[in-house]
Formats: sequence, structure tokens, C-alpha cells
Amino acid sequence: MRKILLLLCILSITIGAKAQLFGKHYDEGAYYDSVGVKHAGLISWEVPAPSIFKKKGDHIYYKPNKNADDVKINSTALTSFTMRRNEETVDSFVVSQNKKFEKAPFLKVVIANEVKLYSWTTMSQSSGMSMGTGFSVGAGVSGGKTTYFFGNGPEDLTELNKKNFIEIMSQIMANKPEAVARIKNKKLRYGDMDDLLYFYKYDVMPPAQAPDPFSGSNN
Repeated sequence: MRKILLLLCILSITIGAKAQLFGKHYDEGAYYDSVGVKHAGLISWEVPAPSIFKKKGDHIYYKPNKNADDVKINSTALTSFTMRRNEETVDSFVVSQNKKFEKAPFLKVVIANEVKLYSWTTMSQSSGMSMGTGFSVGAGVSGGKTTYFFGNGPEDLTELNKKNFIEIMSQIMANKPEAVARIKNKKLRYGDMDDLLYFYKYDVMPPAQAPDPFSGSNN
């Protein structure tokens, strides 16, 4: 047991050392503090690697400009934040107070209709160990597990699954009849979320080497 704990300690220290070594990736963006005030600048956030030592909550790093010192902003001090991925798309994240997400409370807003679709990405223990610092959102998330949730807001959410997929996604995507048709005739199923989200956004099926199919709260 002591050997296992020692190994975990070494791994945690290694992860922290690698994070400092490689530095942070910043994207243009903004965060909204606990009273709703917008702070524009540069944002850095990575999907946190799993750890038995991880406490509740998460954090981002913020810089008002590229020459400024970065500031660590805990999830308790913000309500949402955005990160610009390219000229067309902006990723939007909200902070959930739902206890299910207490160790990783940042949810990506995938579709911001009346019934909203969120994605929640977590790192597996194996990918966390192999990559050390996790994966930068700005560079894309590989090796993580993404789970989708739906609801009217980030506090009261239900997990999207095979049983409720047709009903819920037809409701969420009601403003795109062609997407709904592909859901109902089962041309696009629960396991085809990337393709479905791409079709919802662009009205065409993705090419063989498509980019991340959906971004932020863009509809």
C-alpha cells in the first residue's frame, strides 16, 4: 500500500513539473466573474488530469494581454468563460453547481437552444498518466471521454444516452428539420454524435478528415 501511494505521489509531482516545463496555451477569450462582470483577454484551460489528490472545483488562467502576468481564477470566482479557437468559432463554457461535476465543474455549451446540449470531457487515469498535463482545449482534446448532458441550464441536467437520444436530440435540433429527419430515420445514431453535430452546424455530412464538428454556443 505504501509503495502504491509513493508511486501516485511521484506521478502527481511529475505531472506538475511537466505542466511548468511546457507552459500554458492561451486563446483569445473572456471570463465572467461571480457577479457577471466580463473580463476580456487571454484564457488558458486544460481538461484536468485525474488525481486522488484533486480537490473540488477547477480553474482557468487569465491574462488581460499577452505581456501581462497570468492570474489563476478558481471556478468559485466565475460563472462562465469563452475561448476563441479560430476566426469562425468560439468555445463557450459554464460553471455547474451540480454535485456530479464538483471536481470538474466546467461544461462546454454545445447547442444553446431552449433545451441546451452540454458536453463534459474528463481524462481517464491511463491517458492522464501518459500525457502528464492533460490536453489543451485550444489544441483539441484527444484521449479524453466526452459525455453529453441536456437541460434548461447547467444545474439540472440529464445524461444523453441511447434510450433518450432520438426524442431529446430531435427536440434540441428542432430548428434544423433535415438533422431531425436523419435522427428519426436512424441514419445518424447515438454513436454518431460528431457527425450529427457537424451536420447540424454545416447542413452537410463531414469530410473524411473533418475538424472538431462543433464549437461553443454557435448554432
